[in-house]
Amino acid sequence: MAEKQARSVLVTVFGVVGTACFGFLALEYVIARYGALEALVALPPPLGLGDFLGTMPDWSAYAVTSGIWLGLLGAVLLLLGDRASVLVLALAFVASLVASVWGALVFVQGQELMTTIRPLEYVSALLLGSFGLWLYARTAKRYGRL
Repeated sequence: MAEKQARSVLVTVFGVVGTACFGFLALEYVIARYGALEALVALPPPLGLGDFLGTMPDWSAYAVTSGIWLGLLGAVLLLLGDRASVLVLALAFVASLVASVWGALVFVQGQELMTTIRPLEYVSALLLGSFGLWLYARTAKRYGRL
């Protein structure tokens, strides 16, 4: 294990960007799950997970939920400079990988557009976001910047 060095500015930048992205996904998820909030805060047509989460099988909905919330927790831990962010972001990546299996199955079946969201693009963005943050956190931990 490398010695802990001075905190890099990039750790803060990646933490802020990851928290903002996963924070928006978490906000969108909360609005979709609670009908009263969906009526109060109307999102533009390409956004909104309400109907999208209802069309998923349970295992994929759980994987998307886990990917969003673990990604937000990992990004906040990265922002705080905690080494546990590597483990949490790895779990978010695995959850997103499980959800991407469903996105690929839907794409292969020819259902490219469900409600206003393309499933493969949504879960792929979740997968790439969690993978990118995990890779950076792992590298920063390895070189003693985290």
